[in-house]
Amino acid sequence: MDFRQVQREADSVVGEHRVERYLIANVAVVFLALLINQLTQTLGAAALTHLVANPTVYGEINVLLQILGLVGIFLSLGFNASLTYVIARGQEHSEDAFWIASLVGVGFGMLLAATLAVLAGVVAGFYDVPALTVALGTASLILVLNSVINVVMSVLSGHRLFRLQSLAMVLPVLSGTLGMVIAVWAALPDGPPLRAAAFGQLAGALLGLGLVVLLAKPYLPAFRRAIDWTQWRPLFRYGFPMWAGNIAKSFQQPFLVITMGLVSLSAAGYLSNGLKIGGFLNNITWAFNVVVLPWLSEVQGDARLVGMRATLAFRYNNYVIFPLTGLVVLNRHFLAVAVFGSRYNQSAAYLLPVAAAIAFSSVSRLGGTLLAGIGRPRGNFWPMLAAGGATLVGVPLMLSRSTPLAAVYPYAAGWLLATALTIVFAVRDGLYLDYFDAFARPAMPLAIMLGVYAAGTLLRLPAAVVGVATVLTIVPATWVIERRLPNLSRKEQLSPQGRA
Repeated sequence: MDFRQVQREADSVVGEHRVERYLIANVAVVFLALLINQLTQTLGAAALTHLVANPTVYGEINVLLQILGLVGIFLSLGFNASLTYVIARGQEHSEDAFWIASLVGVGFGMLLAATLAVLAGVVAGFYDVPALTVALGTASLILVLNSVINVVMSVLSGHRLFRLQSLAMVLPVLSGTLGMVIAVWAALPDGPPLRAAAFGQLAGALLGLGLVVLLAKPYLPAFRRAIDWTQWRPLFRYGFPMWAGNIAKSFQQPFLVITMGLVSLSAAGYLSNGLKIGGFLNNITWAFNVVVLPWLSEVQGDARLVGMRATLAFRYNNYVIFPLTGLVVLNRHFLAVAVFGSRYNQSAAYLLPVAAAIAFSSVSRLGGTLLAGIGRPRGNFWPMLAAGGATLVGVPLMLSRSTPLAAVYPYAAGWLLATALTIVFAVRDGLYLDYFDAFARPAMPLAIMLGVYAAGTLLRLPAAVVGVATVLTIVPATWVIERRLPNLSRKEQLSPQGRA
């Protein structure tokens, strides 16, 4: 089946807003999958709290999951991003890229799994949890299974099968979480919950892998003995900056929480609460990143279409991020108490710099992906490195027992620096944006919303009335600005081939 030919035929239907509909529809599907995953993990954690009465044992299970998550950041060496890029561009070496990415990914996953298993005793001693030795040794095999799943995801992404990819994103998380909860339930009251959680996660990962491969089988290349290994160099050259940049991005929040805990465990808890609320905003840009990399790679040679698509991606991402960030900041005290209870009302103070950091990171993360989509992965690497460096250096310098909140501001400043660098790389590397449509237009609903909030506050209206009026302003304001204000980007029409 020649998927790309089928896709081009489907793209031949051209409408005035077809490009916008395509982007929004696919981002919405991916975001729904991310939201389902987040809810699944939250409900799984809630189920464990009811099954495991001892908070210490529950904490041990969370340590196991956190270690697996942190080590999983290092999988693939960037070959998966390269595979998506090669398939999206329809390059002739896509099958070679698949097998190279598979072998490198699985090989590196086995290396990480073996390293984690060997060091399991050391980690268990550090936490003073002997049962963690067997649990980590067992669960380390999940890294190998996830390596295979990640390669399959890259194939689906490269073919722009976002609905199928979204389903494939949900199945491993659902099966892994269910496996863990069922295993812990079956082990109680006499069995060791930590070991049961590890075995349950492994069984769920095996099931998830089988389901994902079954779904993607029509799009996976047949086995071949002859592989052009010379292709590993361009794959590595493209993918490594993406991999390194993602590591620099992903380590920051765990590092921030761990460092904060050195001076104040309660402050670390407040910060963690703020990051949990901010995680919802992060998922929005994550969904855009999944869609735009292959979407932009496909038209890399057409500067006009690249600029139009990149502008659309920024615009619609910002239409969501800007007002939601404003709502979080304005209602941070309400959110902190409503979600975590009145005992954690100090979490509101940490929400302000966290929300600002996430808004800044949204620009640099999406911009880095867009630059990678046109073959310029350094635009993803250097801004992420700058943000990570600011956190690594600035947070310990600002750490204080008397004012622990001050340590969060270098994290936000680092992402502000990354945003500025992303714009610099966009200009230097030829990612031509309509900055009015990408940033100024989406900021208008936020400005209107803030005006409504300020007016309600000056009139001393009840807080509930002001809050409802502020929320109800967003949708109509966005619709009017998007559909009635002259759209500068729409002067860039679709190409004669009608590709979206």
